[in-house]
Amino acid sequence: MDVDAAIRTAMESGGFSVPAPNQKIFKEQCAFCFEDPHGPDGLYINLRNYHAFCKQHAVIYANHTNYNLWVQFESTKVAVDEQRSDGEPTTKMTKLTIDAEPKYEFEDKYSVVIHPEYDNKFSNVQGIPEIVDTIKTINESTSAERLALLTSTNNGWDNEIKLITRHANLEQSDEGKVLALSGWNCEVEDCGLSENLWLNLTDGAIRCGRSQFLANGEKTRGNGHMQDYYNATRFPLVVKLGTISSNLESIDVFSYEEDDAVIDPNIVKHLMHFGLDPEKMEKTAKSTLEMELDMNEKWEWARCTEDGAMLEPIFGPGYTGLINTGSSCYMNSVLQALIQVDSFRKRYSDQALQTMLKCPIEMLHNDFNAQFAKVIHAMLSGDYSSEADPTHNHIKPLQFKRVAAGSHPEFSTAKQQDVEEYIRFLFENVSKQNQNEDIDPTNSLRFQTWNRFEDNASGKVRYTEQEEVILRLPLPEGIMKPTEKENHFTVDMTDAVQACFSKQFVEGYKSPITGEPKGANNTLSMKTFPDYLILQASKFAYTMEGVQKKLDVEMEVSETLDLSAFRGHGKREDEELLPKDSAPPADAPPEIPANVRAVAGDLMIMGFQENQSIRAAYFSNGNAEVATNWLMEHLEEPDIDAPFVMPTGTPSARGEIDPNLVDSIVEMGFSRHQATYALKQVPTVAEAVEWLFTNLDSIPEESAAATGTSSDAPEASVTESASKKSFTDGSEKYQLIGIITHMGSRPDSGHYVAHMLKDGKWVLFNDEKVALSQDPPIKLAYIYLYKRVD
Repeated sequence: MDVDAAIRTAMESGGFSVPAPNQKIFKEQCAFCFEDPHGPDGLYINLRNYHAFCKQHAVIYANHTNYNLWVQFESTKVAVDEQRSDGEPTTKMTKLTIDAEPKYEFEDKYSVVIHPEYDNKFSNVQGIPEIVDTIKTINESTSAERLALLTSTNNGWDNEIKLITRHANLEQSDEGKVLALSGWNCEVEDCGLSENLWLNLTDGAIRCGRSQFLANGEKTRGNGHMQDYYNATRFPLVVKLGTISSNLESIDVFSYEEDDAVIDPNIVKHLMHFGLDPEKMEKTAKSTLEMELDMNEKWEWARCTEDGAMLEPIFGPGYTGLINTGSSCYMNSVLQALIQVDSFRKRYSDQALQTMLKCPIEMLHNDFNAQFAKVIHAMLSGDYSSEADPTHNHIKPLQFKRVAAGSHPEFSTAKQQDVEEYIRFLFENVSKQNQNEDIDPTNSLRFQTWNRFEDNASGKVRYTEQEEVILRLPLPEGIMKPTEKENHFTVDMTDAVQACFSKQFVEGYKSPITGEPKGANNTLSMKTFPDYLILQASKFAYTMEGVQKKLDVEMEVSETLDLSAFRGHGKREDEELLPKDSAPPADAPPEIPANVRAVAGDLMIMGFQENQSIRAAYFSNGNAEVATNWLMEHLEEPDIDAPFVMPTGTPSARGEIDPNLVDSIVEMGFSRHQATYALKQVPTVAEAVEWLFTNLDSIPEESAAATGTSSDAPEASVTESASKKSFTDGSEKYQLIGIITHMGSRPDSGHYVAHMLKDGKWVLFNDEKVALSQDPPIKLAYIYLYKRVD
C-alpha cells in the first residue's frame, strides 16, 4: 500500500484541516464516553475538527460524518527499567516523569489511521509535512479539557473566579531536592508542625501556615513561618500539602505577590520538580467544613456512610461510582437517584447516541442534553464498573457539573449545596432543554397540588393549582417525640404526611368581604400523583436569630405509602368563591402593617425617631434584629427622618427576608422561592399568602431570578411554561426505592450519600464507593424517592 497516497486521498476528501493557532485540541477523553488515552486502544483524534473519540465511537462518528482521517493517541505508563534502549520509532514522543522509586515515564505514541481500517497504523509519515506538523501540535498543546478546567475553576469559598497566576513559568531551583509523598514537617528549627503545611514551589521549602479561626471557635495550628519565608526570599508561589491529589481542581495554590488563591496551569510540572506526583497522592488535609462536625454529626456520618462495616463492593450496569470533583457529593447523589427513574433512563441512556450525534460537534462539550446523556449512559453501561478492572470503576462528571450549573451563583462554585435546591434547579433546566423533545423526563416526577384558602370571616374560598416536584414534610413540634438523648427526637412519617396536608392558620388576614381580621385557613391537597414521588424531611429550621440549624430527628419511615386520603377535587358545589380581585382600591392609602408598627415601637423605645423606626422596620420585613442593623447603616442618609409613606408599587429595595416568615409560608405548600418572592412584595405572612393566591403566575422562574441573566428571546411566563408540561396521574400508592442522606449541621455543608434499592438489595453510593448496604440509614434520610405501585 502506498501510505502517503492513501493519507493524501483522505486529506483531499475533506478529512483534514490544518490546526489554527488557537485550535482547541481534545485529547483527554472521548467526546461520547469516558474512555481516555491510557486505555487499550487510546483515543482517536479527528483531523478535521480535533475532537477525540474511543475506537467504538470513532467508527460511529466517521460513518456519520465521513470524516475518516485520525491520529491515534496512546499514552502508556512504563517503568524506566522496562524500556527498550534502542529502536524507538521517530514518531514516539515521551514525557519523563519523576516519581518515588521506581521511576517511570509516559510513552505517548501517535499513529495515523484511516477509517475503516483501524488496524492499519501508520507511524512513518515523514513524507507528509502537514501531518508531521499536526502531530507535533497535538503533542505540544495543552488539551482543550485542561484549558476548560483552568479557565472555569471557581474559588469554592468566596465565589470569585480564580486568576491564572503570573508565575506560571516560575523558575525553580536546580538543587535536586526530592520530597517524600507524605510525612512532612515544618522545616523551621523548634517548630516541627506536621499540619497546615505549605510547599514553596521555587526551592521546595516546607513551612507552616498561619493559625486561623474556624467554625465553633476552633483554630488551625500554625506559626506563620511560610509568610516569614516569603518576606525573606520573595519566592511567591506556594501549595498546601495535603490538598495534592489527581483532582487538580482541588489543589490549593496561593501567590503571596498576588495576595490571592490562584490557578497554576503548570502545577503538575512544578510539583514533579520535587518528586511529587499528584496521581500518587491523596487529599489528607481536613477541610473547614469537616471540622464543623461535632460528636453527634460524627455519629451521624458513621451511620450514613456505614463507616466501619465490611461492605461488599458491587459491579455492573447501574453501579458506577462518581468521583467527587470538589464538594459535588450532592450532585452525585442526585444522579444516582435519577438513574432509578424510567423516564431519565429512556431520555438520557436509550437515546444517548442519538442525542450526541444530533448535537453539532463544536457545541457538544457545552450542550446540556449531550453531557447529561454522556453521564447517564456511562453510569448504566457497566463499562466503568468491572470487578476485573478495579482501577476503571468510576467516572468523573466534571464537564456535566459545569454545563448543568451554567452561571448559577452557587451551583457553579466548588461549595457544598442543598440537595433539595439542586433537584429543583436541575429539573427546571431539564424541562427547558427538552421543550422541543418527545420526552421531558421530569414529567414523571412532577405533580400538581390544590391550595384551598378559606376566609374565616365570610366562609368564602379560593382555589389555586400549583406545580411541584418535591413534597415537603413539615416536622412541627407537636409530632416530635423526645428520646433519652438530649435534643434528639423521633417522628412517625405518617404524622409528618398528615401535618403536610392539615389546615394551616393564616394569622392577621383581613376579610375582603367583611373587613374583619379573623384570619384564614390554607389546606394543601394533591391534584395529581406522579409515577415517582420525592419527599423531603424538613430537618432544617431557623432560630430566632435567623441561623439555620439541623434538627436531630430520626423518622420512622413507611416504606409503603397510601396517599389516597389526600387527593383533592377542587371547588365543591356548596362553596362560594372569594372575588378574584380582593385588593383595596388603587387610590386607597396603604396601611402600615401591624408587625412593622410593632418593631418600629421597639426601636422608638431604644431612642430612635418615629419615621426612622418605621422606615427601618418596613425595609427589614418586620424583623427587629435586621431592622436595628439596617438603621445603624442608614442613619446618615438625608431622608432618614422624612415622613414615611408606604410604597404602593413593588418594594424592590426591601432588605433581608426573615427566614422564619419564609418557613411559615413554605409550610402552607408554597416553595421557598415563591415565599421569598412574595415577602419582597408585601411585608407580612398574611399579605404574602394573599398575594401568592392572586399573583402566582407572575413569579419568575427560580433560575432566572438566581442568575440575573437575560436573553434576547422573550422568556416564557410561568403559565406558558406550565402549559407545555404534562403530569402523570394514577394510583396513590408508593414503594420506597431510594434515599439521600445528609451529614452535617447545615444543608450547604457536610456530605451527602445515596442508598438505592436495586434488585431487592440496598446499595450505598458514596461518591466513587459503591457497595451492598448492610444497614441503610432510612431513618436519617433527608430526601426519599418513592415509586408508584398498582
